[in-house]
Amino acid sequence: MAQDFKLWKHACLALFLALLGLSMLMPYQAKAHNLWLNATDFTPELSKRAGAHTKIYFGFGHRFPVADFLDRAKLREFRLVDSAGGEISLDASEGGFLATPVVMKKAGPYTVAAATKTGFYTMYKKGGRARHKLATMEGLENVILSVYFENYTKALLNVGEPLEESFTSPVGHNIEIVPLENPYGKRVGDRFKVKVLFEGEPVPYAMVNATYVGFSDKEEYAFTSKANGKGIAEIKLLASGQWTAISVLRKPPTAELRGKCLERKYSATLSWGVE
Repeated sequence: MAQDFKLWKHACLALFLALLGLSMLMPYQAKAHNLWLNATDFTPELSKRAGAHTKIYFGFGHRFPVADFLDRAKLREFRLVDSAGGEISLDASEGGFLATPVVMKKAGPYTVAAATKTGFYTMYKKGGRARHKLATMEGLENVILSVYFENYTKALLNVGEPLEESFTSPVGHNIEIVPLENPYGKRVGDRFKVKVLFEGEPVPYAMVNATYVGFSDKEEYAFTSKANGKGIAEIKLLASGQWTAISVLRKPPTAELRGKCLERKYSATLSWGVE
């Protein structure tokens, strides 16, 4: 009995230390900002003279729909893709959320695609304090977290009557949430089917979190879905308004990145509107 009690005590202690370590790590992981797109109108009306108008602005951080300001210099991609695959480069406007006017001259589906510059984020302990560095972990001791990251985002805009096959073509991001059907043919209560791709291939059992404006201003999600073995997940549309979905993939460092970081993190977000 005494031996069993000792083993039980050791097991409890090990569990406590593991949970303590996890609770300490979670705030550090939260420092790596999310990226998403918002729109003043996801389904703008088409005028023969003026076209269809909306404004795209960036969400960056951990409070939905907007949080921290994104530096325009951090963007490495910002483009408008039409139904034929034609692309127009967008020039992000000055201002806190980089609110940028977008004009579409004809009816159809349009995808706004953006990405920030790749980089590293490292947290380490020095002098009894946790310190942050937007760089590799090279030359540092007591490293808590070190990540190489790539952030991608898309917004779906629909002008005119929605077509079922719209938005189903990837835009070519390293990680991407690709609609398998047009969300603008959906209503509240319906399910919206998507596929998660990494380097063009499906991600089996990927997690997809989704939320809508008004559900919470914190990093909380209204709906969570786990993809099947073919990378396909379904999101139940619980409310009207703007929705944003996110999928994050974590991988060990490549041989090239070994010694520079502890892991690679790829994130993709997708935004659209629900009537």
